[in-house]
Amino acid sequence: MVNKGRCLLPALLTKGLQCVLVLSTLLMFSLQPTTADWKEKTFPQLGVRNAHAMTYDSGRGRVILFGGADESKVCGDTWEWDGRRWALVSQSGPGPRTFPAMAYDSIRKKVVLFGGNRVLFGKNPNENRFLNDTWEWDGESWTQVQAAGPSPRAEAAMAFDSRRGRVVLFGGHDRAGEAGRRLGDTWEWDGKRWVEMKVTSPSPRNGATQVYDSVRGKIVLFGGSTQTGVLGETWEWDGKQWIENRAALTQGRFNCVMAYDSARRKIIRFGGRYAGKPLGDTWEYDGKRWAPLTPSGPTPRNHTAMVYDSKRKTIILFGGHDYGLRDEVNVFGDTWEWDGGEWLLKGAVKVIQRISNGH
Repeated sequence: MVNKGRCLLPALLTKGLQCVLVLSTLLMFSLQPTTADWKEKTFPQLGVRNAHAMTYDSGRGRVILFGGADESKVCGDTWEWDGRRWALVSQSGPGPRTFPAMAYDSIRKKVVLFGGNRVLFGKNPNENRFLNDTWEWDGESWTQVQAAGPSPRAEAAMAFDSRRGRVVLFGGHDRAGEAGRRLGDTWEWDGKRWVEMKVTSPSPRNGATQVYDSVRGKIVLFGGSTQTGVLGETWEWDGKQWIENRAALTQGRFNCVMAYDSARRKIIRFGGRYAGKPLGDTWEYDGKRWAPLTPSGPTPRNHTAMVYDSKRKTIILFGGHDYGLRDEVNVFGDTWEWDGGEWLLKGAVKVIQRISNGH
């Protein structure tokens, strides 16, 4: 009997092991995600983009990107960059548009967006629909603000003056009949209403860029396009008047981008167009003069966007296109960071040629 019991033990153990293996296999398959689960866990990818707007939400530590155009259409989506990846956070809110003006109000903790254009390169003047709506993003949803303000426009310059608690908007362009009209007015948004500042402003221009120097307490505006050409002027706004820094006069730029590096107390400027071609140069401004830097980095482009991430102490640049560099127009989807000494590529999608469909 003892011998028979000893002989049965391995068989019982084998059957028990088989049961465990079967149960483990069933459990493993039951835990595998279904096709629907995989779809839910697949993150949308931000592709190529140009003529978009970006700002930095310092309250939530996120770069916010809105709108612009990809290789074939104008977009109206909202994305966030957390330092590692882009995430789609909204597909509702402001309608699709290019060249809206956008800034972050760090006091009210709202992103403010104004205007833009429904197309990018409209073949017919009637396709160019310029906008004058005001929207705010609270980190979860967009809300349209019903407030009269600046006239419809695109390519305006906008920045937030944190000392005075005002979003400052300057210039841009619209269309009067078949001819484009450049604007030279200055407006401020206090969270409730737009107020036009009746002051002597820089000459009317579009495609200028401006940022807020938090140490010096001034809005700094650079470049832009006028009827006479592309400008290399630097202007500063203190809340009462615009003053040109003539010592900072340099080669002009149209649709370049700037960001204020508060840790290093320098304004960094990149790219834009001059003499009909895009450039890929990097400059810094110390409040007195512009100085060229010589790092390798993003390829020549305009219609890009750039902001400063104060939490990570880096400047973020995304996208753009290289119209004028070659016959075809390449649209970019690359993300770069500037750490004060060099440009670092953080991610990119394949460059795509823009489809010439009048968008």
